[in-house]
Amino acid sequence: MVPKCEPPRRIVHIVDDEPEVREALALLFSTAAIESKGYASAEAYLENAPLSEPACLLLDNRLPGLSGIDLLERVVEAGGDPAVIMMTGHGDIPTAVAAMKRGAFHFVEKPFDAEALLGVVEEALSRAERARDLSAEEREFRDNRAALTPREAEVFALLLEGLPTKTIAWRLDITVRTAEHHRGAVLRKLKARSIADLLRKALSLGGPAPPG
Repeated sequence: MVPKCEPPRRIVHIVDDEPEVREALALLFSTAAIESKGYASAEAYLENAPLSEPACLLLDNRLPGLSGIDLLERVVEAGGDPAVIMMTGHGDIPTAVAAMKRGAFHFVEKPFDAEALLGVVEEALSRAERARDLSAEEREFRDNRAALTPREAEVFALLLEGLPTKTIAWRLDITVRTAEHHRGAVLRKLKARSIADLLRKALSLGGPAPPG
């Protein structure tokens, strides 16, 4: 019997110092089958949530201690590509603009329109899921690239320059057959279907870009 794959968790991290707000938001999200976790401060979030993992974060700006903007900057600097929705007071447009410039995905004003908020959160969750998928693909590609032999790594770099197998053989002073063998090993180890696919992976997932 084939085991069923568990669907990805849909979870929103709520950072707000007001318990009533956290509870009301958790109840709202539960109606849309969205899980949530609440934190009373930016410090509590930093202590309990891994910053490097892509996440959907609903963040109040006015917090005791570190502000929402401060936390936003921390999570962006950590490289987790978070989908942060900043909560601001009514009419606090300068804060919202500052948050967007620092990498926030969206902002919402208190008091909330429940339907509009759910729509924004759904978009943010989709972005966080795409970021998780990309991060996993990046890790796999980089691990596979690190597993290349020194000669395969040389062939990989020359393939990214767009050089044909015969030229690679000449550059590395090896036979064409040996160059073809290494070329096949590079494609197989990096799980690339073709040279074009290899180039796409290298450019988008952290490989060296071809000189130009």
